[in-house]
Amino acid sequence: MRIQHLTSDLFISGSNAITENGEIVNIDGFGNRVNSIAFGPRKVIIIAGCNKIVPDVEAAIERIKDVAAPMNAKRLNLPLPCARTGYCHDCKSEQRICRIVSILERKPNATDISVFIINESLGL
Repeated sequence: MRIQHLTSDLFISGSNAITENGEIVNIDGFGNRVNSIAFGPRKVIIIAGCNKIVPDVEAAIERIKDVAAPMNAKRLNLPLPCARTGYCHDCKSEQRICRIVSILERKPNATDISVFIINESLGL
């Protein structure tokens, strides 16, 4: 079976959280980033700061909903409850940025992924 790659040869991305066991956890509003990481480009490079390392998937989702998403909503000037309070409210807003959860437990079969952890705090 031949897999046809969809978009580009290379996709460079960050990650919302990476567990101590190596799971890569992301939450997106549109899905363009999480889908591109999982399938499409021949090569994916993920660069993350050591601040993104968490013990497990539960802690990853908590980190994303209580740190990354509210800070991104605030940075983007979105009128979301999390931008005001600093934590997720499971809002029903049309502008909600927490819609699609992606957990990569292992490298997808058709995508070559490299992960680089930088020994400093990077991003939200």
